[in-house]
Amino acid sequence: MKNPRRVVITGLGVVAPNGIGKDTFWQNLIAGKSAIDYITAFDASPYPCQVAGEVRDFDAKVFMQVRRTKHRGRFSQFAVAAAKLALADSGLDLAGPGQSRRRVLACLGNSMNGSGDVYETARVGFEASGTKGIPLMSGIEFAAHAPVSHVSSELGIGGQGMTVASACATGLDAIQWGVDQIRKDEADVVFAGSTEAPISEFCFATLCALGALSKFDDPPLKASRPYDRRRDGLVLGEGAAISVLEDLEHALDRNAHIYAEVLGYGAGNEGGFGNRMNAAELALSEAISSALASATMTPADIDYVNAHGNSLPDYDLVETRAFRQAFGRAAYSIPTSSIKSMIGHAMGAASAFQTAASCLTLEHSIIPPTINYEVPDPECDLDYVPNVARVSRVRTVLLNAHAMGGTHSVLVLGKPES
Repeated sequence: MKNPRRVVITGLGVVAPNGIGKDTFWQNLIAGKSAIDYITAFDASPYPCQVAGEVRDFDAKVFMQVRRTKHRGRFSQFAVAAAKLALADSGLDLAGPGQSRRRVLACLGNSMNGSGDVYETARVGFEASGTKGIPLMSGIEFAAHAPVSHVSSELGIGGQGMTVASACATGLDAIQWGVDQIRKDEADVVFAGSTEAPISEFCFATLCALGALSKFDDPPLKASRPYDRRRDGLVLGEGAAISVLEDLEHALDRNAHIYAEVLGYGAGNEGGFGNRMNAAELALSEAISSALASATMTPADIDYVNAHGNSLPDYDLVETRAFRQAFGRAAYSIPTSSIKSMIGHAMGAASAFQTAASCLTLEHSIIPPTINYEVPDPECDLDYVPNVARVSRVRTVLLNAHAMGGTHSVLVLGKPES
């Protein structure tokens, strides 16, 4: 039986609250710099939460024609920018000799669609006199499939364009879809990741009503506090991250730089609902065990966990319990950190950011910290890499993401062989 094709990551494109481009994103992560601040997108004063991780300096015109920026939603603009950054970083020539357009695919996901753009604009329009009506492109720009359509058009991708929507686990699930296509020999290259632009009054109000957002804002940069005893909710973020997945032989043939190899994947479902976790340590523990098994690894093989860590009290607690259950005693010796402490929770894009950060951890042997970890929670008792980045030999990273509704996804990445 022929061995399955090996899949590697050869390009990273990031549009994040703490920086545009993988290098700025990474430098601010390892510096422990928070990108959380008071919201500028709308007047948040009526709400119990008034902070978020906004992408402040994004100019869509840098990445696409001006006329296209006028009718594309912000989440699609983020996606196109991240895809072009990933393409440039990979060094791929999609129009080059020997590269079939049909062998290049794209899989992007999101959680809240274009609601931050289109729903809010429509809401304002309805409240107005009615003379303006609904914007012309609303019917196609709020759809979840809009970003992958725009990315395919901008990059000239001729293969399948797939959209996934599994809430906060979307980024990891998009990666796994791409891995499956390459392993089945349906593709040589897949652009995989996710995008989100939920910082609008419409989206924000729904999350405030759910009681999911932190009420801390003094100062804003300390609002996201995963695993800290004083944590009281997540901080909303936005942005996009896209990874270029490639067949190993395809990458070696063009002498590509390789960040990581995708080694394993697992999933679990607690059958829950809403913003509380039910019996989640079993579902997440099973997902971790499944990912390790698919990578033919044991807990002792994991050097770092890039965790979901969203700063919701019960989420962080149950996540910690699941790590203890899945890893056993090894859980206490595996560094575990949450980058959401610095950039907030970008919903569907969150685990795509984790993927980029994990690739860069493998590249540089530096683990980003969990900032704002100041008052230890005795029930969250693992090594969360508090406040300061750590130089460490990292050969394998396990990433986990949890979606409201109870689904868990886990990915294992490995350092490329020299």
